[in-house]
Amino acid sequence: MPYLPAFVTTAGYSRGVKVHSSAARISGSPAVQRVVGRARQAARDTAAKLPRPAEQKVSLKAADFSGVRTTGLLLDGDEARLARKAARRLGLARTLDDTSAWAAFGALAALLRIVDDGRRRSVVVDTAGPRSIFTRWATKVGFAPLAVDVMRPEVVGSTIDPGSVDLVVRLHPHSSDPATVDEDLARGTSALRRGGLIIVTLRLGPRDAGGVAVADLRSLIARADEQGLSLVGDLALEEGRQANAVAAAETGNFGLALLAFRRR
Repeated sequence: MPYLPAFVTTAGYSRGVKVHSSAARISGSPAVQRVVGRARQAARDTAAKLPRPAEQKVSLKAADFSGVRTTGLLLDGDEARLARKAARRLGLARTLDDTSAWAAFGALAALLRIVDDGRRRSVVVDTAGPRSIFTRWATKVGFAPLAVDVMRPEVVGSTIDPGSVDLVVRLHPHSSDPATVDEDLARGTSALRRGGLIIVTLRLGPRDAGGVAVADLRSLIARADEQGLSLVGDLALEEGRQANAVAAAETGNFGLALLAFRRR
């Protein structure tokens, strides 16, 4: 028994322990936990309804993206880091994903240079959803991208009208699968107006790792052309040779392809 002051009896000490134990039992009872849970949820709901300050927009124009490729191959991590840093200098949201930044930067360049007339009225669809870096950046410059996966069956015609969209993107890390990219392009294109753009990324690498070779890309471009899609930009022969050289030295996926097509 620990030393106790004279005015504290052992009986009182025991009663104190019992009171503490009773309080613990009450606070841990299911009824009390339900009340606490409801109170916490009410607090969250109230916080969610409070107005939040609108994010400040960034005023950018097509000239800010001069020289940014809308079609190309990413073979070097330094190039991806440069794209991320360039986006940051323009006041776009931060990201730690260099590869996603490279793809989103090219798609945003296409949106500002080719699709939009400067009034920010273009209808933009991002199949990856509202949290993608492209949607964050497009929102930052004044657009309101729709999070609709128009590359799923029966979405166009039920969720969104055919021929009503100016730009559709499917970008890294949600790249098109080589096995279904033709279907992705066909379904996405059905949502586009004439002159609209569809932009996709594909992983470069062996087929058993979900990648494509340069020869596969050229074949895809030819098939897309037959379906009324013209490539915006090009894949230079030298770029293709560099990709093949990198592929010979790697055993897995080694890069990313960004392809922009315009509906004729």
